[in-house]
Amino acid sequence: MAFIFRGYLRLLQRWTLPTQMATASVTAGTGDLIWQKGFEKKEWSEVEFYKTRRLMMYGGLIFAPIANRWHWVLSNINLRHKVATVLARTATDLTFFSPFATCLFYVSQGAMEGRPFRTEATDPSTEGIYERLEDRLFPTVLKQWAVFGPANLINLSIVPLYARPPFMNFVSIGWNTFLASAQNRGGIPPPNHVLSRDMQISVAAAEVME
Repeated sequence: MAFIFRGYLRLLQRWTLPTQMATASVTAGTGDLIWQKGFEKKEWSEVEFYKTRRLMMYGGLIFAPIANRWHWVLSNINLRHKVATVLARTATDLTFFSPFATCLFYVSQGAMEGRPFRTEATDPSTEGIYERLEDRLFPTVLKQWAVFGPANLINLSIVPLYARPPFMNFVSIGWNTFLASAQNRGGIPPPNHVLSRDMQISVAAAEVME
């Protein structure tokens, strides 16, 4: 186990951003699978892997590169005393990055779903991205502060800069599970052309029987 951890740290030091992106993708997907398997009690044949893919794309391709630059910004906040520096970095992160990251999550997931920006009068059952943010932004940010406030105090004080985003990724496996649950509430399934072959056959059979 120690050998694997040392190898991972070497990857972080040599190929920092790609390793951070891969880590974020894996942990985001893990959070979704924990939700579907552990909380929704789905069999593997019932798991909706398109949801897992969406979260993996968000974690690896969208969130990780931004988090990489953000942690570099935070590392440049240096006050006279170490404790003051850590508190200032944590307060800055919670004040600015937490709301931004929450908006980024709901906007990107909504775009991947094909969700409209505003709820359409012709289809009020499909909540728009804007209304979704109105309903969920503040409650999600409050929960994010409760999770990442204490984690940041550790991350920004004793963890090396290159390892900070992955540290938060591992901490956030539980948080990604919460995000998966939040995204599943009122989620939009993919159009028929991207459904699995088995599902398409089932739909076609049902139509024939009708």
